Amino acid sequence: MATKKAQSRKRVRHLTALLIKSEFKSPKDCLKDPASVTQIGVKRGLGFTGEFYVQSKRARSAAWMGFVAPMLEGRLPELKNDNISAVLFVRVQKRWMVFTQGHGRNLLKVDCFERDFGIKVVLNSVDPKQLRSVDVRSVESLTTQTRKQLSRNSPMTEFALNLHQDIPRVIAGKPIDEAFAKLIAGSDSLSLSAKLEVEDLGAKCEELLAAYQSNAYREHFPWFDQLRAVRDPSVIASLSMVLLETIRSKKHDDLHLAPPDIIDWHESSGLSFSTEAEPTPRHELQMEEYLRTVDEDELSFEKLKRDVVRLHDTRSEVPLSKWSVFDTLVFETELEGKVYVLSGGDWFQVDKTFADGVKTKLGQISASKLVLPPAGSEQHEDDYNSQVAKTSKNYALMDRRNVFVDGSKTRIEVCDLFTKDCQFVHVKRKTRSATLSHLFAQGVVSADSFWMDREYRSHTRNQVVKGQPALGTLIPDARPDPSKFEVVFAIITKRKSNWPHSLPFFSQLNLTYAHDKLMRMGYRVSLLRVDER
Repeated sequence: MATKKAQSRKRVRHLTALLIKSEFKSPKDCLKDPASVTQIGVKRGLGFTGEFYVQSKRARSAAWMGFVAPMLEGRLPELKNDNISAVLFVRVQKRWMVFTQGHGRNLLKVDCFERDFGIKVVLNSVDPKQLRSVDVRSVESLTTQTRKQLSRNSPMTEFALNLHQDIPRVIAGKPIDEAFAKLIAGSDSLSLSAKLEVEDLGAKCEELLAAYQSNAYREHFPWFDQLRAVRDPSVIASLSMVLLETIRSKKHDDLHLAPPDIIDWHESSGLSFSTEAEPTPRHELQMEEYLRTVDEDELSFEKLKRDVVRLHDTRSEVPLSKWSVFDTLVFETELEGKVYVLSGGDWFQVDKTFADGVKTKLGQISASKLVLPPAGSEQHEDDYNSQVAKTSKNYALMDRRNVFVDGSKTRIEVCDLFTKDCQFVHVKRKTRSATLSHLFAQGVVSADSFWMDREYRSHTRNQVVKGQPALGTLIPDARPDPSKFEVVFAIITKRKSNWPHSLPFFSQLNLTYAHDKLMRMGYRVSLLRVDER
């Protein structure tokens, strides 16, 4: 009872902690500029060994004062913002943990702390049914960051995440053990609200380190090891060196270039490199073409960031868009037994067992028996679809003939081609993984709507009849038997011996995800390579 009373008298402290990497033996090794901070000794007898550093910068007026002052009749009082930053290092076993105060994190070297410390502590300590908020980043987009915050604590399923595409970056929730903390939130750092006094800090660090080293998260959060964004500067530097060596070696089987955004080819005449003396717009980027325009002796990571890919406008000399060459790179490699993927300018670490599982599942997807003619390297997808539809009465052109879904305010493209064998054919040129993932998602949504929505089937039948009247009878009015229909994903790409594993990893991942959903619905699913001539 005395212990509970003592615990209740303790104040709730709000702390932010980082775990220093084991190779950094001294706190001073972690500081960006040791000369800019003041060290103040930590008392003995507290139950832990620590070092404290503080930095105080000259007080400055608020930035808004310069704008407001000219419009006022009187003078503003002397208002200053203090800028005080501090870090407290605590020895825990043979490592250091650091608690940041103010802007204390800015005092540290960016590569001195573990990048997954906070989120691992949360996953190992949180009640899986008591999550409050999750920040995710979509692997399909360079910029999409989303925070989902619920009105009450709930399990992960309530956040409606697609963990094949969304990488949790920050997770907050209530721990299983309330004595551990009242609330925890973690990414690189760990933020916790807990009842503790100064003399409890050493024991708390031991708890945090034990939570970080635990594998308990695998029971409720097995997805954590499958796919992670890489934010460790030292790992990124090593991967960048592997990337440069691969480019220079001329062995590009695991590397290709792809625009990091979806392109409307109606508005563009093609792509070119800023390094070309006479830009030649084309519809597919080749690393070999880029290398022919540069001095390979000058090739560097900085140059890849500096050189640009331009998207030409059919109506203007001004590019519709432009990206660094680095941002268009799609690359897969292994480093120290771990699989990494570069996509859209960002690196991701993929669990090798998970990656091998995706490749195995991809190889099990049926190859389509449908035969489609080759596509020209400069041919737009809609022109190709029109060409195929004109060759035979076995195809109804459905490209850009979107229909409404019951209860939806948006239209959905049923497919690009509908065949006499009840095949919904979705056609896309192999570019960035996000573009292909859009194709796979479209196939799932269309198939689900076709099965669920009578009105959708009616609109689909009307569109089929416009293309090929004889095929309209294949679309039933009543709910269909999905096993009589096939969803075909047709991808225009150059012939490669390792097809379909030549697809970007995220495309492989999302294709297997779409395949599984369609199979559960009862549809037949197949994959078709359309050769690019």
